[in-house]
Amino acid sequence: MSQLNGNSDFVCQKKGQEVRQNKIEAQLRAEEKPLLAALADAGVRVNSVWDLVNSKSNYGSALPVLANHLRLAYHPKIREGIARALTVKQARGIAGKVILNELKSPNDRNPEVHWALANALAQVADISMIEEIKEMVADARYKDVHRILKLALRNLTVQ
Repeated sequence: MSQLNGNSDFVCQKKGQEVRQNKIEAQLRAEEKPLLAALADAGVRVNSVWDLVNSKSNYGSALPVLANHLRLAYHPKIREGIARALTVKQARGIAGKVILNELKSPNDRNPEVHWALANALAQVADISMIEEIKEMVADARYKDVHRILKLALRNLTVQ
């Protein structure tokens, strides 16, 4: 590492990466402000939607807010965070249809968002969605999340 840090090209490249990363993070923070304000209005104060992911705290009042904001055109990293925050059983009956519709939407084919949506659906789908999920399993457009959709079907048959 000390040898690399002595290389001016490496140091310059590393500094450029840090500047770009800081700029992206600032843009994401600015874009996320409406979501964070809506969460605060619901009594859930966080610095980022990602603070809810894998949280042990109960944020049930945030679930309708998250479902509503999932429909909005946020940066893929924010949409992924929303989808992951909705990957809780308490979101069943609140977010299932929204998640299903967003997963089916041709507007967002970001691989991380697509996977997070399918994973959330596996947790929150209800029996009313079984036929749509079966159709998706048979549809090649969803081959990237085929296994997760099959898990959603298994979870529905166990209910």
